[in-house]
Amino acid sequence: MKRGPAVEISLAAIKHNYGLVRALTGNRRVIATVKADAYGHGAVEVASALQRLGVYCLGVAYAPEAIELRCGGVTKTPILVYFDNLNAADIVKYDLTPIVYGAGMAECLSGEALKQDRQIDIHIDIDTGMGRVGFLYDRDIEGIKAISRLKGVRVIGFMSHFSEADLKDRSFAELQLQRALHVRAELSGVFTDAIWHMANSAAVMSFPGSHLDAVRPGLILYGSSAFEFELPPPETAAFMPVMAVKARLLHIRRVPQGRSISYGRTFVTTRQSVIGVVGVGYADGYPRSLSNKAHVLINGQFAPIIGRICMDVAMVDLTDCRGAEENAEVVLVGRQGGNEITASELAAWAGTISYEILISLGRVNGRVYTDENN
Repeated sequence: MKRGPAVEISLAAIKHNYGLVRALTGNRRVIATVKADAYGHGAVEVASALQRLGVYCLGVAYAPEAIELRCGGVTKTPILVYFDNLNAADIVKYDLTPIVYGAGMAECLSGEALKQDRQIDIHIDIDTGMGRVGFLYDRDIEGIKAISRLKGVRVIGFMSHFSEADLKDRSFAELQLQRALHVRAELSGVFTDAIWHMANSAAVMSFPGSHLDAVRPGLILYGSSAFEFELPPPETAAFMPVMAVKARLLHIRRVPQGRSISYGRTFVTTRQSVIGVVGVGYADGYPRSLSNKAHVLINGQFAPIIGRICMDVAMVDLTDCRGAEENAEVVLVGRQGGNEITASELAAWAGTISYEILISLGRVNGRVYTDENN
């Protein structure tokens, strides 16, 4: 048995969010990003649900993630591998689609395809301003055209990636899109059937001009806002959180005024207080940086985290929380009664982003899958 909190994953919410992406993008093809264990939600389970929904394609960061999906039964859906400098034999063996971001990579794949008398489908990455990987939009056009002459390799797609589509100031995102469209025009006579995709979660929600032939959502499929530090557009409210994280109230005790709580004495009671001990700590992916900042839900009421979060437990102030009892359910992320704590809120308290919160809590703790909404 795994220690720590229980993580509940709603496959019904995945279905809802996928449908909303389709609706927002005029039924564009969806390349669903399931890298990093589907952002902590369980890659095989989430990818299998998306496969049942008829998703066009799945996206992972590295080949082992794709191989895990293939071995887990995700055999009918194409899988894009975003970053890995791949073992070309595995590409053929597991029927994967690599993103190519250099001429040497394309030549290696061509050689493997010819050796096995196979054809390998690829997508090409265009760097329009992200600055990570990819052919440079303004210098590598001829190098991209040269790939069309390689035997055994078929270019079926092109991609680029926004660096700041989540900001209200979309001027650089607009510039990146214009660069991509220019490259597409330059290559149109060579790659006539390839699809183009660029829109991440933020662009899906707020930048319809970037939807092109397909979209590549990640975070919004899991029901979390793609706008960490900006006000989201109205559509955000319609996305449903997929993950709920719950722990238990292990112990309750009364302490007098003037007593310090936990390591470092960072919290001292200013009144006679009721203190609860919750079975979650930073070993369970609950960030220590939430100390004296976060809240949890108990009996539908907010209760503040007090003192330093420990490796195995965290303390909460229950003085104003009615009806709290030992072994009660404590919601760390999710809804209880009429109140809710989101991953984005937890991230703001911790000084990080919701991606890190979801991955940290989801990958460490035991997950339970339901077809009900959280």
